[in-house]
Amino acid sequence: MSSSPPTPNPKDTPALRPAAANAETLARAEPPAETDLTAADHSLFTLSPPTLIGRTFGDFQLLEEIGRGGMGIVFKARQISLDRIVAVKMLLGEHLLDPVRCARFLTEARTMAGLDHPSIVRVYQIDQCEFGHYFAMEFVEGQTLESIVKKQHPLPPEWITSMMAVVADAIQHAHSKGIIHRDLKPSNIMINTRQRPVVMDFGIAKYLGQSSSLTQQGTIMGTPAYMAPEQASEDIVPVGPHSDIYALGAILYMLLTGAPPYDGPTPLKTILKVLEPGPPRAPRELRPDAPAELERIVMKCMAKRPAGRFASAGALADALRRYGADKTTRKLPSVSPNALHIELTVEETGKKIRLRKPIILVGRAPECRVLLRAADVSKHHCQIRLETGQVVVEDLGSANGTYVNGERIQTGFLQDGDELRIADHAFRVRIVAGEG
Repeated sequence: MSSSPPTPNPKDTPALRPAAANAETLARAEPPAETDLTAADHSLFTLSPPTLIGRTFGDFQLLEEIGRGGMGIVFKARQISLDRIVAVKMLLGEHLLDPVRCARFLTEARTMAGLDHPSIVRVYQIDQCEFGHYFAMEFVEGQTLESIVKKQHPLPPEWITSMMAVVADAIQHAHSKGIIHRDLKPSNIMINTRQRPVVMDFGIAKYLGQSSSLTQQGTIMGTPAYMAPEQASEDIVPVGPHSDIYALGAILYMLLTGAPPYDGPTPLKTILKVLEPGPPRAPRELRPDAPAELERIVMKCMAKRPAGRFASAGALADALRRYGADKTTRKLPSVSPNALHIELTVEETGKKIRLRKPIILVGRAPECRVLLRAADVSKHHCQIRLETGQVVVEDLGSANGTYVNGERIQTGFLQDGDELRIADHAFRVRIVAGEG
């Protein structure tokens, strides 16, 4: 199989043009949108950001600034009533009287609050104080993918696929709720201290099937190096879930090679490269030891035409996990999942649990097939999947981890005789093909 897709015939690819002549400004002129903000709401916002450190409003005390973007500033804060660390995002002072910016800020908060996935940052509270609108969210301690690439490139392909399969799952969840992220990039994905990826920053997210009064027609939304061609031009299909799949491929490309697929000296020149009919350089030209199958997955994500990409983010996650399985496990006999069963023996008591369902949920919630009523076990801790030729265990963003033979995993593969540990609870694994 060829390591990279054939170069498209230029005759089959229409000439594309940027969505706006002033594309370098990236979302400059926007129409006003209705909002409940008034100048009076912000009359007290006269403090520069550093002087907000140590200030208290409502239930939150601001401790330090941890991030700043084009629209907002993020603080590490303490939620007083629960004595926990959170992140608080507030608008930059220059945007407080801009109704479009304010409305977009609130849309970001409400979008994230409507999503419930362990790898999407959680929003706890949306409110307003004398300094303007803010929202409090989960504080994710760790590093961005961008930072990890800069410090640790080249990254192991197995680690890349393990992390990005979980990210693809999170994006599939967002798509199932009708939400397109539109700005996926390495700096918007955190890897926390427990090696759980967390998708951040839904500031320009869009609901499927709804036109946005916050985006002027012809305005480019997104980050040029990671945006799909249809985000950069009016001449292609509308932006949709396929656009996020392209961005996931561009992130995979960056993680594998250490460089974005397209890069120019200015945003406009990067966009023009994105719109070229040919694909980017094959990853193995930049990293000769990159696996051919992983290169194929990356290039499929980044097909210029959406129909050439994976059908869904979930399909991409499955492909990444199949790649990981091929590289890290010995295959069991090729029998169907219905012909497999797994037996877990509790190491402390010797009690045996026989499991036959294709998907087995483990945790302390009542619906779990393996129910562990222990404080150190998460409600939905992990799941075990019986698949053709393999048994897969996947951590579901648990607090205290899932381990195979003492190694903490995000996704792992069980063999007969392995030790599976759920938080502090150990089981010996027996896998049987057939009725045994």
